[in-house]
Amino acid sequence: LGRNMDVADRVQAAPAVAKDELGDRVQKLFQEFLEGCTLDGEIKYLESAGNLVRPERNTLLISFEDLDEFNNRLANMVLENYYRVYPFLCYALRNFVNDHKGVNLEKELFIAFENVPTRLKVRELTTGKVGTLLRVSGQVVRTHPVHPELVSASFLCLECQTRIPDVEQQFKYTQPTVCRNPICPNRKRFLLEMSSSRFVDFQKVRVQETQQELPRGSIPRSLEVILRAEMVEAAQAGDKCDFTGTLVVVPDVSQLRTEGTRAETSTRVRAAEGYDAEGVSGLKALGVRDLTYRLAFLACSVASTNPKFGGRDLSGEEVLAEDVKQQMSESEWQKVYEMSQDKHLYHNLTQSLFPTIHGNDEVKRGVLLMLFGGVAKTTTEGTHLRGDINVCVVGDPSTAKSQFLKQVEQFSPRAVYTSGKASSAAGLTAAVVKDEESHEFVIEAGALMLADNGVCCIDEFDKMDQRDQVAIHEAMEQQTISITKAGVKATLNARTSILAAANPIGGRYDRAKSLKQNVNMTPPIMSRFDLFFVLIDDCSEVTDYAIARRIIDLHSKQKVTVEREYSLEEIQRYLAFVRQFKPKISRDSAEFMVEQYKALRQRDGGGLCVCVFKYAVVMCVQVVSSPPG
Repeated sequence: LGRNMDVADRVQAAPAVAKDELGDRVQKLFQEFLEGCTLDGEIKYLESAGNLVRPERNTLLISFEDLDEFNNRLANMVLENYYRVYPFLCYALRNFVNDHKGVNLEKELFIAFENVPTRLKVRELTTGKVGTLLRVSGQVVRTHPVHPELVSASFLCLECQTRIPDVEQQFKYTQPTVCRNPICPNRKRFLLEMSSSRFVDFQKVRVQETQQELPRGSIPRSLEVILRAEMVEAAQAGDKCDFTGTLVVVPDVSQLRTEGTRAETSTRVRAAEGYDAEGVSGLKALGVRDLTYRLAFLACSVASTNPKFGGRDLSGEEVLAEDVKQQMSESEWQKVYEMSQDKHLYHNLTQSLFPTIHGNDEVKRGVLLMLFGGVAKTTTEGTHLRGDINVCVVGDPSTAKSQFLKQVEQFSPRAVYTSGKASSAAGLTAAVVKDEESHEFVIEAGALMLADNGVCCIDEFDKMDQRDQVAIHEAMEQQTISITKAGVKATLNARTSILAAANPIGGRYDRAKSLKQNVNMTPPIMSRFDLFFVLIDDCSEVTDYAIARRIIDLHSKQKVTVEREYSLEEIQRYLAFVRQFKPKISRDSAEFMVEQYKALRQRDGGGLCVCVFKYAVVMCVQVVSSPPG
């Protein structure tokens, strides 16, 4: 039997392991870097590497600037051949941990790099970048559930019971091509041994170009990003992130499953004369395939780029004012303290936020109050009372309504701009879509979900269809989005403030009619807005001259005209700090609000009364007027 064994079996029975000289050299140099990179006389990454002994840890984060400073040649080799040398970097890390901790780790360890100099947009990723280390920026629009991924498999031959360990898996389930036992002819019947195989957490997210990076006349491009190990769940829908890793080419499985596409031809095909003829024969992997490939990004680290504190992100939940203060430098904290002592802070903030808009001071104050936000509360029964403020600006054409929305979208770190007529109910809330590969139903975030803990700016609000307006009823009051469709039942968070702009019926505001008669909105939608502002285009010689002079100055001497008391970064820092305080209304203020509310109710007749919105105004003023710290 051994004498008749196939030649291919002999070769595979005793495979010659090819040595990768570049990989071995990189492994040696990288271990020298881990040993030699010091900070204040101590090994910089020793403590972080020691934590990898714990069961829940498996990734060491390394600054690429340290690597470049220690050994420029090694840094260049890692940049150019990242995908090839990555396993050797992980081997060097395991040796480093074993040497210093005196343990023999069997689990997989991973390396993650940050501060990589090469930063690209999604549109700039081409096949020339495959395998190199780079950084790509974009906004996360869809996240998939976390799954276990098979990294290294151990198989059992069902013919001779031979165990075949350490079969590498890359992006697909790979069985051994032949049993390692020289006298066993088995090529197909293998059993996966779950206990001795190694798995790692695996998640796919979809990243899309941001609006600022989009060339004119183009639609946003998207990219699949693969996250593993500790990086899973590091990015949520709506986050603007930098992903560090490499570009890889993977088979497009969704194309293989479409009708009319044959993954592999039969071994017997019809000849031209109608007779059977021998086709391509051989192993499965060598058959004729109609394959298409696509690019995916294999990320090793994720960093948020929301513009707070130089790119470091602070989530809006469970953050104390002390935590915000610790993330500031001494000069930044001194500036926040100076702003808190400014007697004209209210006026200076509005002028710094909207320097190009003339007048409309009340609208500016209302939008600033919305950015400060109210205080969210939970009653003893568990009912959630929202703290976010919804603002609607109604006015004649050319009264800078859309300019307010654009300014807020550019300033706020988590803001989404959309137009009412071009938005559907699913586009505003969330959509259930089928994944192309797994054919599972996943949730794709809409505008309100993307703006969670931020602001959603909706222009042309009055042009929305009535059924699309109904979809945001729940999001504006309960701040949740409930979905029950296609077997997916979920309640999602939409803790966002809504800034809407609307035109009156007929194009011009009629002073003889009430607000509800001027706007094409249903009473339930109107009751969910806390602040309404009406902008009327009056013909006044003084006002018209001032506006015309302001516009001419802006176009002729742009930099001289725009004067800001505080920069946008300073205002963002101050807002993030002040939002952590939870002021309480005094007893006298509460009594005054009750009396005013009662008087307003009595003054207004039946139907929808404006007094509903006045209550929120008083709450907002109380929040902002509280002394910070």
